[in-house]
Amino acid sequence: MKKLIAMLLALAMVLSLAACGGNTAEPNQPAADTPVEGNNGPVLSADGRYPAETVKIGFCNYDTSAEQIIVLGEYYDYLDDYLNFEIVWSENIASAEEELDFIETCAAAGCKAVIGYYNVSNEQALLKCQELGMYYWGMGNNPAFDAYMDNPWWVGSHFSGEAEYNYGYGCIEMLVEAGCHKIAGASGGKNFGVDMFIDRWQGAMDAIADFKAKGYDIELVYEVSGFPGTDGSFEAGQAAVLAMEEVDGLYSTLSALMWISPMQEAGRFGHDAGPKQIKVAAAGETMSDAAIGMFGAGFYVGTATEIIDVFGLAIPMIINAVDGHAEQQRAANGEALMVDVGWWKVTNVQDAGYYGSVQGGDNGWVFDAEDVKSLLFALNPDLTTEDFGKLYTAVTAEEIRSRR
Repeated sequence: MKKLIAMLLALAMVLSLAACGGNTAEPNQPAADTPVEGNNGPVLSADGRYPAETVKIGFCNYDTSAEQIIVLGEYYDYLDDYLNFEIVWSENIASAEEELDFIETCAAAGCKAVIGYYNVSNEQALLKCQELGMYYWGMGNNPAFDAYMDNPWWVGSHFSGEAEYNYGYGCIEMLVEAGCHKIAGASGGKNFGVDMFIDRWQGAMDAIADFKAKGYDIELVYEVSGFPGTDGSFEAGQAAVLAMEEVDGLYSTLSALMWISPMQEAGRFGHDAGPKQIKVAAAGETMSDAAIGMFGAGFYVGTATEIIDVFGLAIPMIINAVDGHAEQQRAANGEALMVDVGWWKVTNVQDAGYYGSVQGGDNGWVFDAEDVKSLLFALNPDLTTEDFGKLYTAVTAEEIRSRR
């Protein structure tokens, strides 16, 4: 009898262990889709936001003082009045080591995902997130990620195709239209191997070569690399450019607003500088009040403008993954979802003013909270993956007004 009881106890223990093991997901694999809903639909937080529990999200950033980041922070502050998420911001990331350290900090802080607004470590950022059980969003234009399209931890990204290259090409076109010949260039993170800056720079260099081939007198006379406030090389290059009397145009692969004060001090700023004026075209500028004012002052002759709202796309895509709709959000072939997005080419203060008014101004945002919430499977049962691109490519003034 005692032997029988012992055998039964041993069998019970084996079955118990097997049951526990059966509920454990494979290492480094996201949990299966299990949407959480109450009896009356999606469960909301106490203040009526979706989802019920706050989703913490890390944000990799190259310059906390950049105008784009300031505006994006305002946009996220606006969205989190309607959606239950919290952003954990990085400091200025200058190396792959700093980026990966920040991702580890995010995991320790309870983040569910990381937004790769800036990326130095290429696919290592995604693999670090996978190791730590966090989703990754961004870098849709980075070839280093091509081999990881079926990685379940990569939620997806916005995808602008050749836009980064076209930003650079278009900026040189605008400088040529403004009569510039001797060009200085600010290459940002190109020399750090950052694809976004590499593409923007290459587009500009190809445009210079094309205009030369057509007989137009144009050349790049100086390259300023890096970012302000790092190792001092940017500031040294900036001073060198402003001392070069022949320079009449500046192309920047990022917002050029950090050139305003130095240009004013050097007597090279805007209409008042006369023949000493340096005209500026920038890729990736945000239509902030400061940028709009620079069109009026004669500082900017044009910008290839990244619509900062497109990084709001990360929020519903991450929430979809976290709340149990990860598989539903994958592309038709099972790969990470790449969402086409639009951008603006701005050449005058009137257009700049309107586009600025939908970047947190009098007309709100390009994509308001209702637009963003429409991309949540839990709140929109008719949602398809095609709807993401339809929304984010509708960025003309007429299309924006039609959604209001």
